[in-house]
Amino acid sequence: MNRSPFLLMVISLRLSRLAVHAVGAFAVACVYPSLSSPAQRRFVGWWSHGLLKLLRVQHHVSGQPGATNSAACLMVANHVSWLDIFALNVRTPARFVAKSEVKSWPAVGWLVQRAGTLFIRRAVRSDTVHVNARMACLLQQGSAVALFAQGTSTTAEQAVQFHAPLLQCAVAAGAQVQPIAIFYHDKQGARHDAAAFVEDTTLMQSLWKIICTPGIQVTVTYLPPIDANGRDRRVLAQMTQHAVNAALARHLQA
Repeated sequence: MNRSPFLLMVISLRLSRLAVHAVGAFAVACVYPSLSSPAQRRFVGWWSHGLLKLLRVQHHVSGQPGATNSAACLMVANHVSWLDIFALNVRTPARFVAKSEVKSWPAVGWLVQRAGTLFIRRAVRSDTVHVNARMACLLQQGSAVALFAQGTSTTAEQAVQFHAPLLQCAVAAGAQVQPIAIFYHDKQGARHDAAAFVEDTTLMQSLWKIICTPGIQVTVTYLPPIDANGRDRRVLAQMTQHAVNAALARHLQA
């Protein structure tokens, strides 16, 4: 696609500002583990808001985040894009669970490790047990933990199906589970797929597409928390995915 010199100049300027923003993240990452928890949350929220602003992605919030309360709360969301993490972190900075492959991503892998991301090899059952124990401990300590329980990213029109094993941590911790629906759309509320990180798209290809596509908006809908205490994890996963699918269906029908 041919682009005007002016548009290319604007895109180049945005890329330069993004590079400066990223350098700031790497600088803070060097001391991040030594910061207090409130300082970590403030920085993550500020940086995530700044990233979305630089990408011209408008951020909206619906519902009440349960992670702002003192009770232990596991946030479980559908997964559309790598932007999902930052869309959540604007309002509810959290420790995330990611596939182990992310650890090997150039630069990004080191950055997310410094942020305290929990990595899991999904094909290794012992990893699930270990990560569950770690998440349960964090929840009991009052830390915010977030999980994309699909195991892969999907677009909004695809019904999500959450895997139950990693929800065991909420049962073990006697925590609440908050379903969260993440929906990318245009100004009119219609589904917008430019941010979707699916199939064989690389991170740089996705970033370039987002930068070159105007009008992307994201709404993060915090749904009523579900008490995990005493529940079977499979039932918990079904209840959570039902809540998220219902919220996404409402967005698609709006």
